[in-house]
Amino acid sequence: MPTAAEIVNSARQALGTKYVWGGNSLTRGVDCSGLVQQVFLQHGIALPRVTYDQINTGHSVPIDKLYAGDLVFFDTDRKRQGPDHVGIYLGSGKFIHAPRPGQSVKISSLADSYYQDRWMGGRRVQGVTGGGAVSMDGLDVAQPKLESTELAERYGMSYAFFKSEPELMKLLKEATREQWTADRFTGSLKSTKWWRESSKSAREAQVLAKTDPATFKAQLSAQRVMIQQAAVKLGAILTNRQLDKAARDSLAYAWNEEKLQSFLGGYIKFTENHSLLGMAGTAAKQIAGMAYDAGVRVSEQAVKNYAQYVVKGVSSMEDVQTEIRQQAAGAYPAFVEQIEAGASVRDIAQPYIQMMSEELGIPDTDIDLFTPQVKDAMGRRDDKGNPSPMNLTDFRVLVRKDPRWKQAPTAINQAMQVGRQVLADMGLAPEVSRG
Repeated sequence: MPTAAEIVNSARQALGTKYVWGGNSLTRGVDCSGLVQQVFLQHGIALPRVTYDQINTGHSVPIDKLYAGDLVFFDTDRKRQGPDHVGIYLGSGKFIHAPRPGQSVKISSLADSYYQDRWMGGRRVQGVTGGGAVSMDGLDVAQPKLESTELAERYGMSYAFFKSEPELMKLLKEATREQWTADRFTGSLKSTKWWRESSKSAREAQVLAKTDPATFKAQLSAQRVMIQQAAVKLGAILTNRQLDKAARDSLAYAWNEEKLQSFLGGYIKFTENHSLLGMAGTAAKQIAGMAYDAGVRVSEQAVKNYAQYVVKGVSSMEDVQTEIRQQAAGAYPAFVEQIEAGASVRDIAQPYIQMMSEELGIPDTDIDLFTPQVKDAMGRRDDKGNPSPMNLTDFRVLVRKDPRWKQAPTAINQAMQVGRQVLADMGLAPEVSRG
């Protein structure tokens, strides 16, 4: 296996080679990805030809963990998304690359603001041994004083990250001037306002965004997809801006499932036909069904609120059911024990519903707990105000006062029976059986 020093020295042999678009010769001309491919090919390692494929080689390495021989990627064309430039890391914050037409293969610094702003990520190629900082002669570099870039890497962060935080950049300059140890720097870092006011997950997300933006973007994209799928499932409606913010916040504050559900619950909305979507819609239908079977009137807004609370995790479906049962117990005090035992008020009312259906000749599905006769019979009180539901005999009398009863088959049959009996009493017809 080739060593990192061998890779670096082979790359150095191409210094001064002119840039040629699509070039594959380390002497006559190469482009950035051609330089990388040909250097590694000299040592028996076959890499893809273009940058967009090379970034999928090996495994990701953050900028503060780079070894000599690693590949470094940049996004230099803002019109196209993704890596379009690549080089080989040499150690000590330097890398070798074929920049662009008109320039030859040369060595540049990762501390250069141009490359800091366009950094995408590092990749470690399988099959290269050694690593660490490598000198131009392939020997370990012994530097008496480290620059800000090297110190930033030693402290486990990137120079680009320090530059994005003025308070921390000031700290890094002081550490560079006095050549602090990692332990001393960590102690001072923990006393900064940035450290005190940021959670661990928020700090890690900030560092990753500047140190390894390619990985950070991938995590952000994955988080966005996950939140969007959860939103669809729950019936929450988010704009792209709200979705992007949620993805960033969920990474920064390490949201768990409960926190995400609570957040999305605030974005559950009614559709144009006043229905809810997803899990919220399912919960709303279930709640509305509970209220109907309990003979309790619940407004559309109350159903929406209940559904949101359930989806957010603020309350459970059991909590909602208990509250509805309590309302039902208040409306039908004579049946409190049955209701508290879990009986449906609609089931309790079945004898009344069936009798009314038979007496009026209408389907029992057209009768419910909100039908005035049923509601009055079940919620009736005596003269002293005590619960006193109507018995079925009295309920039949009540139902027959309904104008529809006269046209019902029961009334017609009864009238015909009375008529036949009258004729029988007059001796004009056979006597009607009274059995």
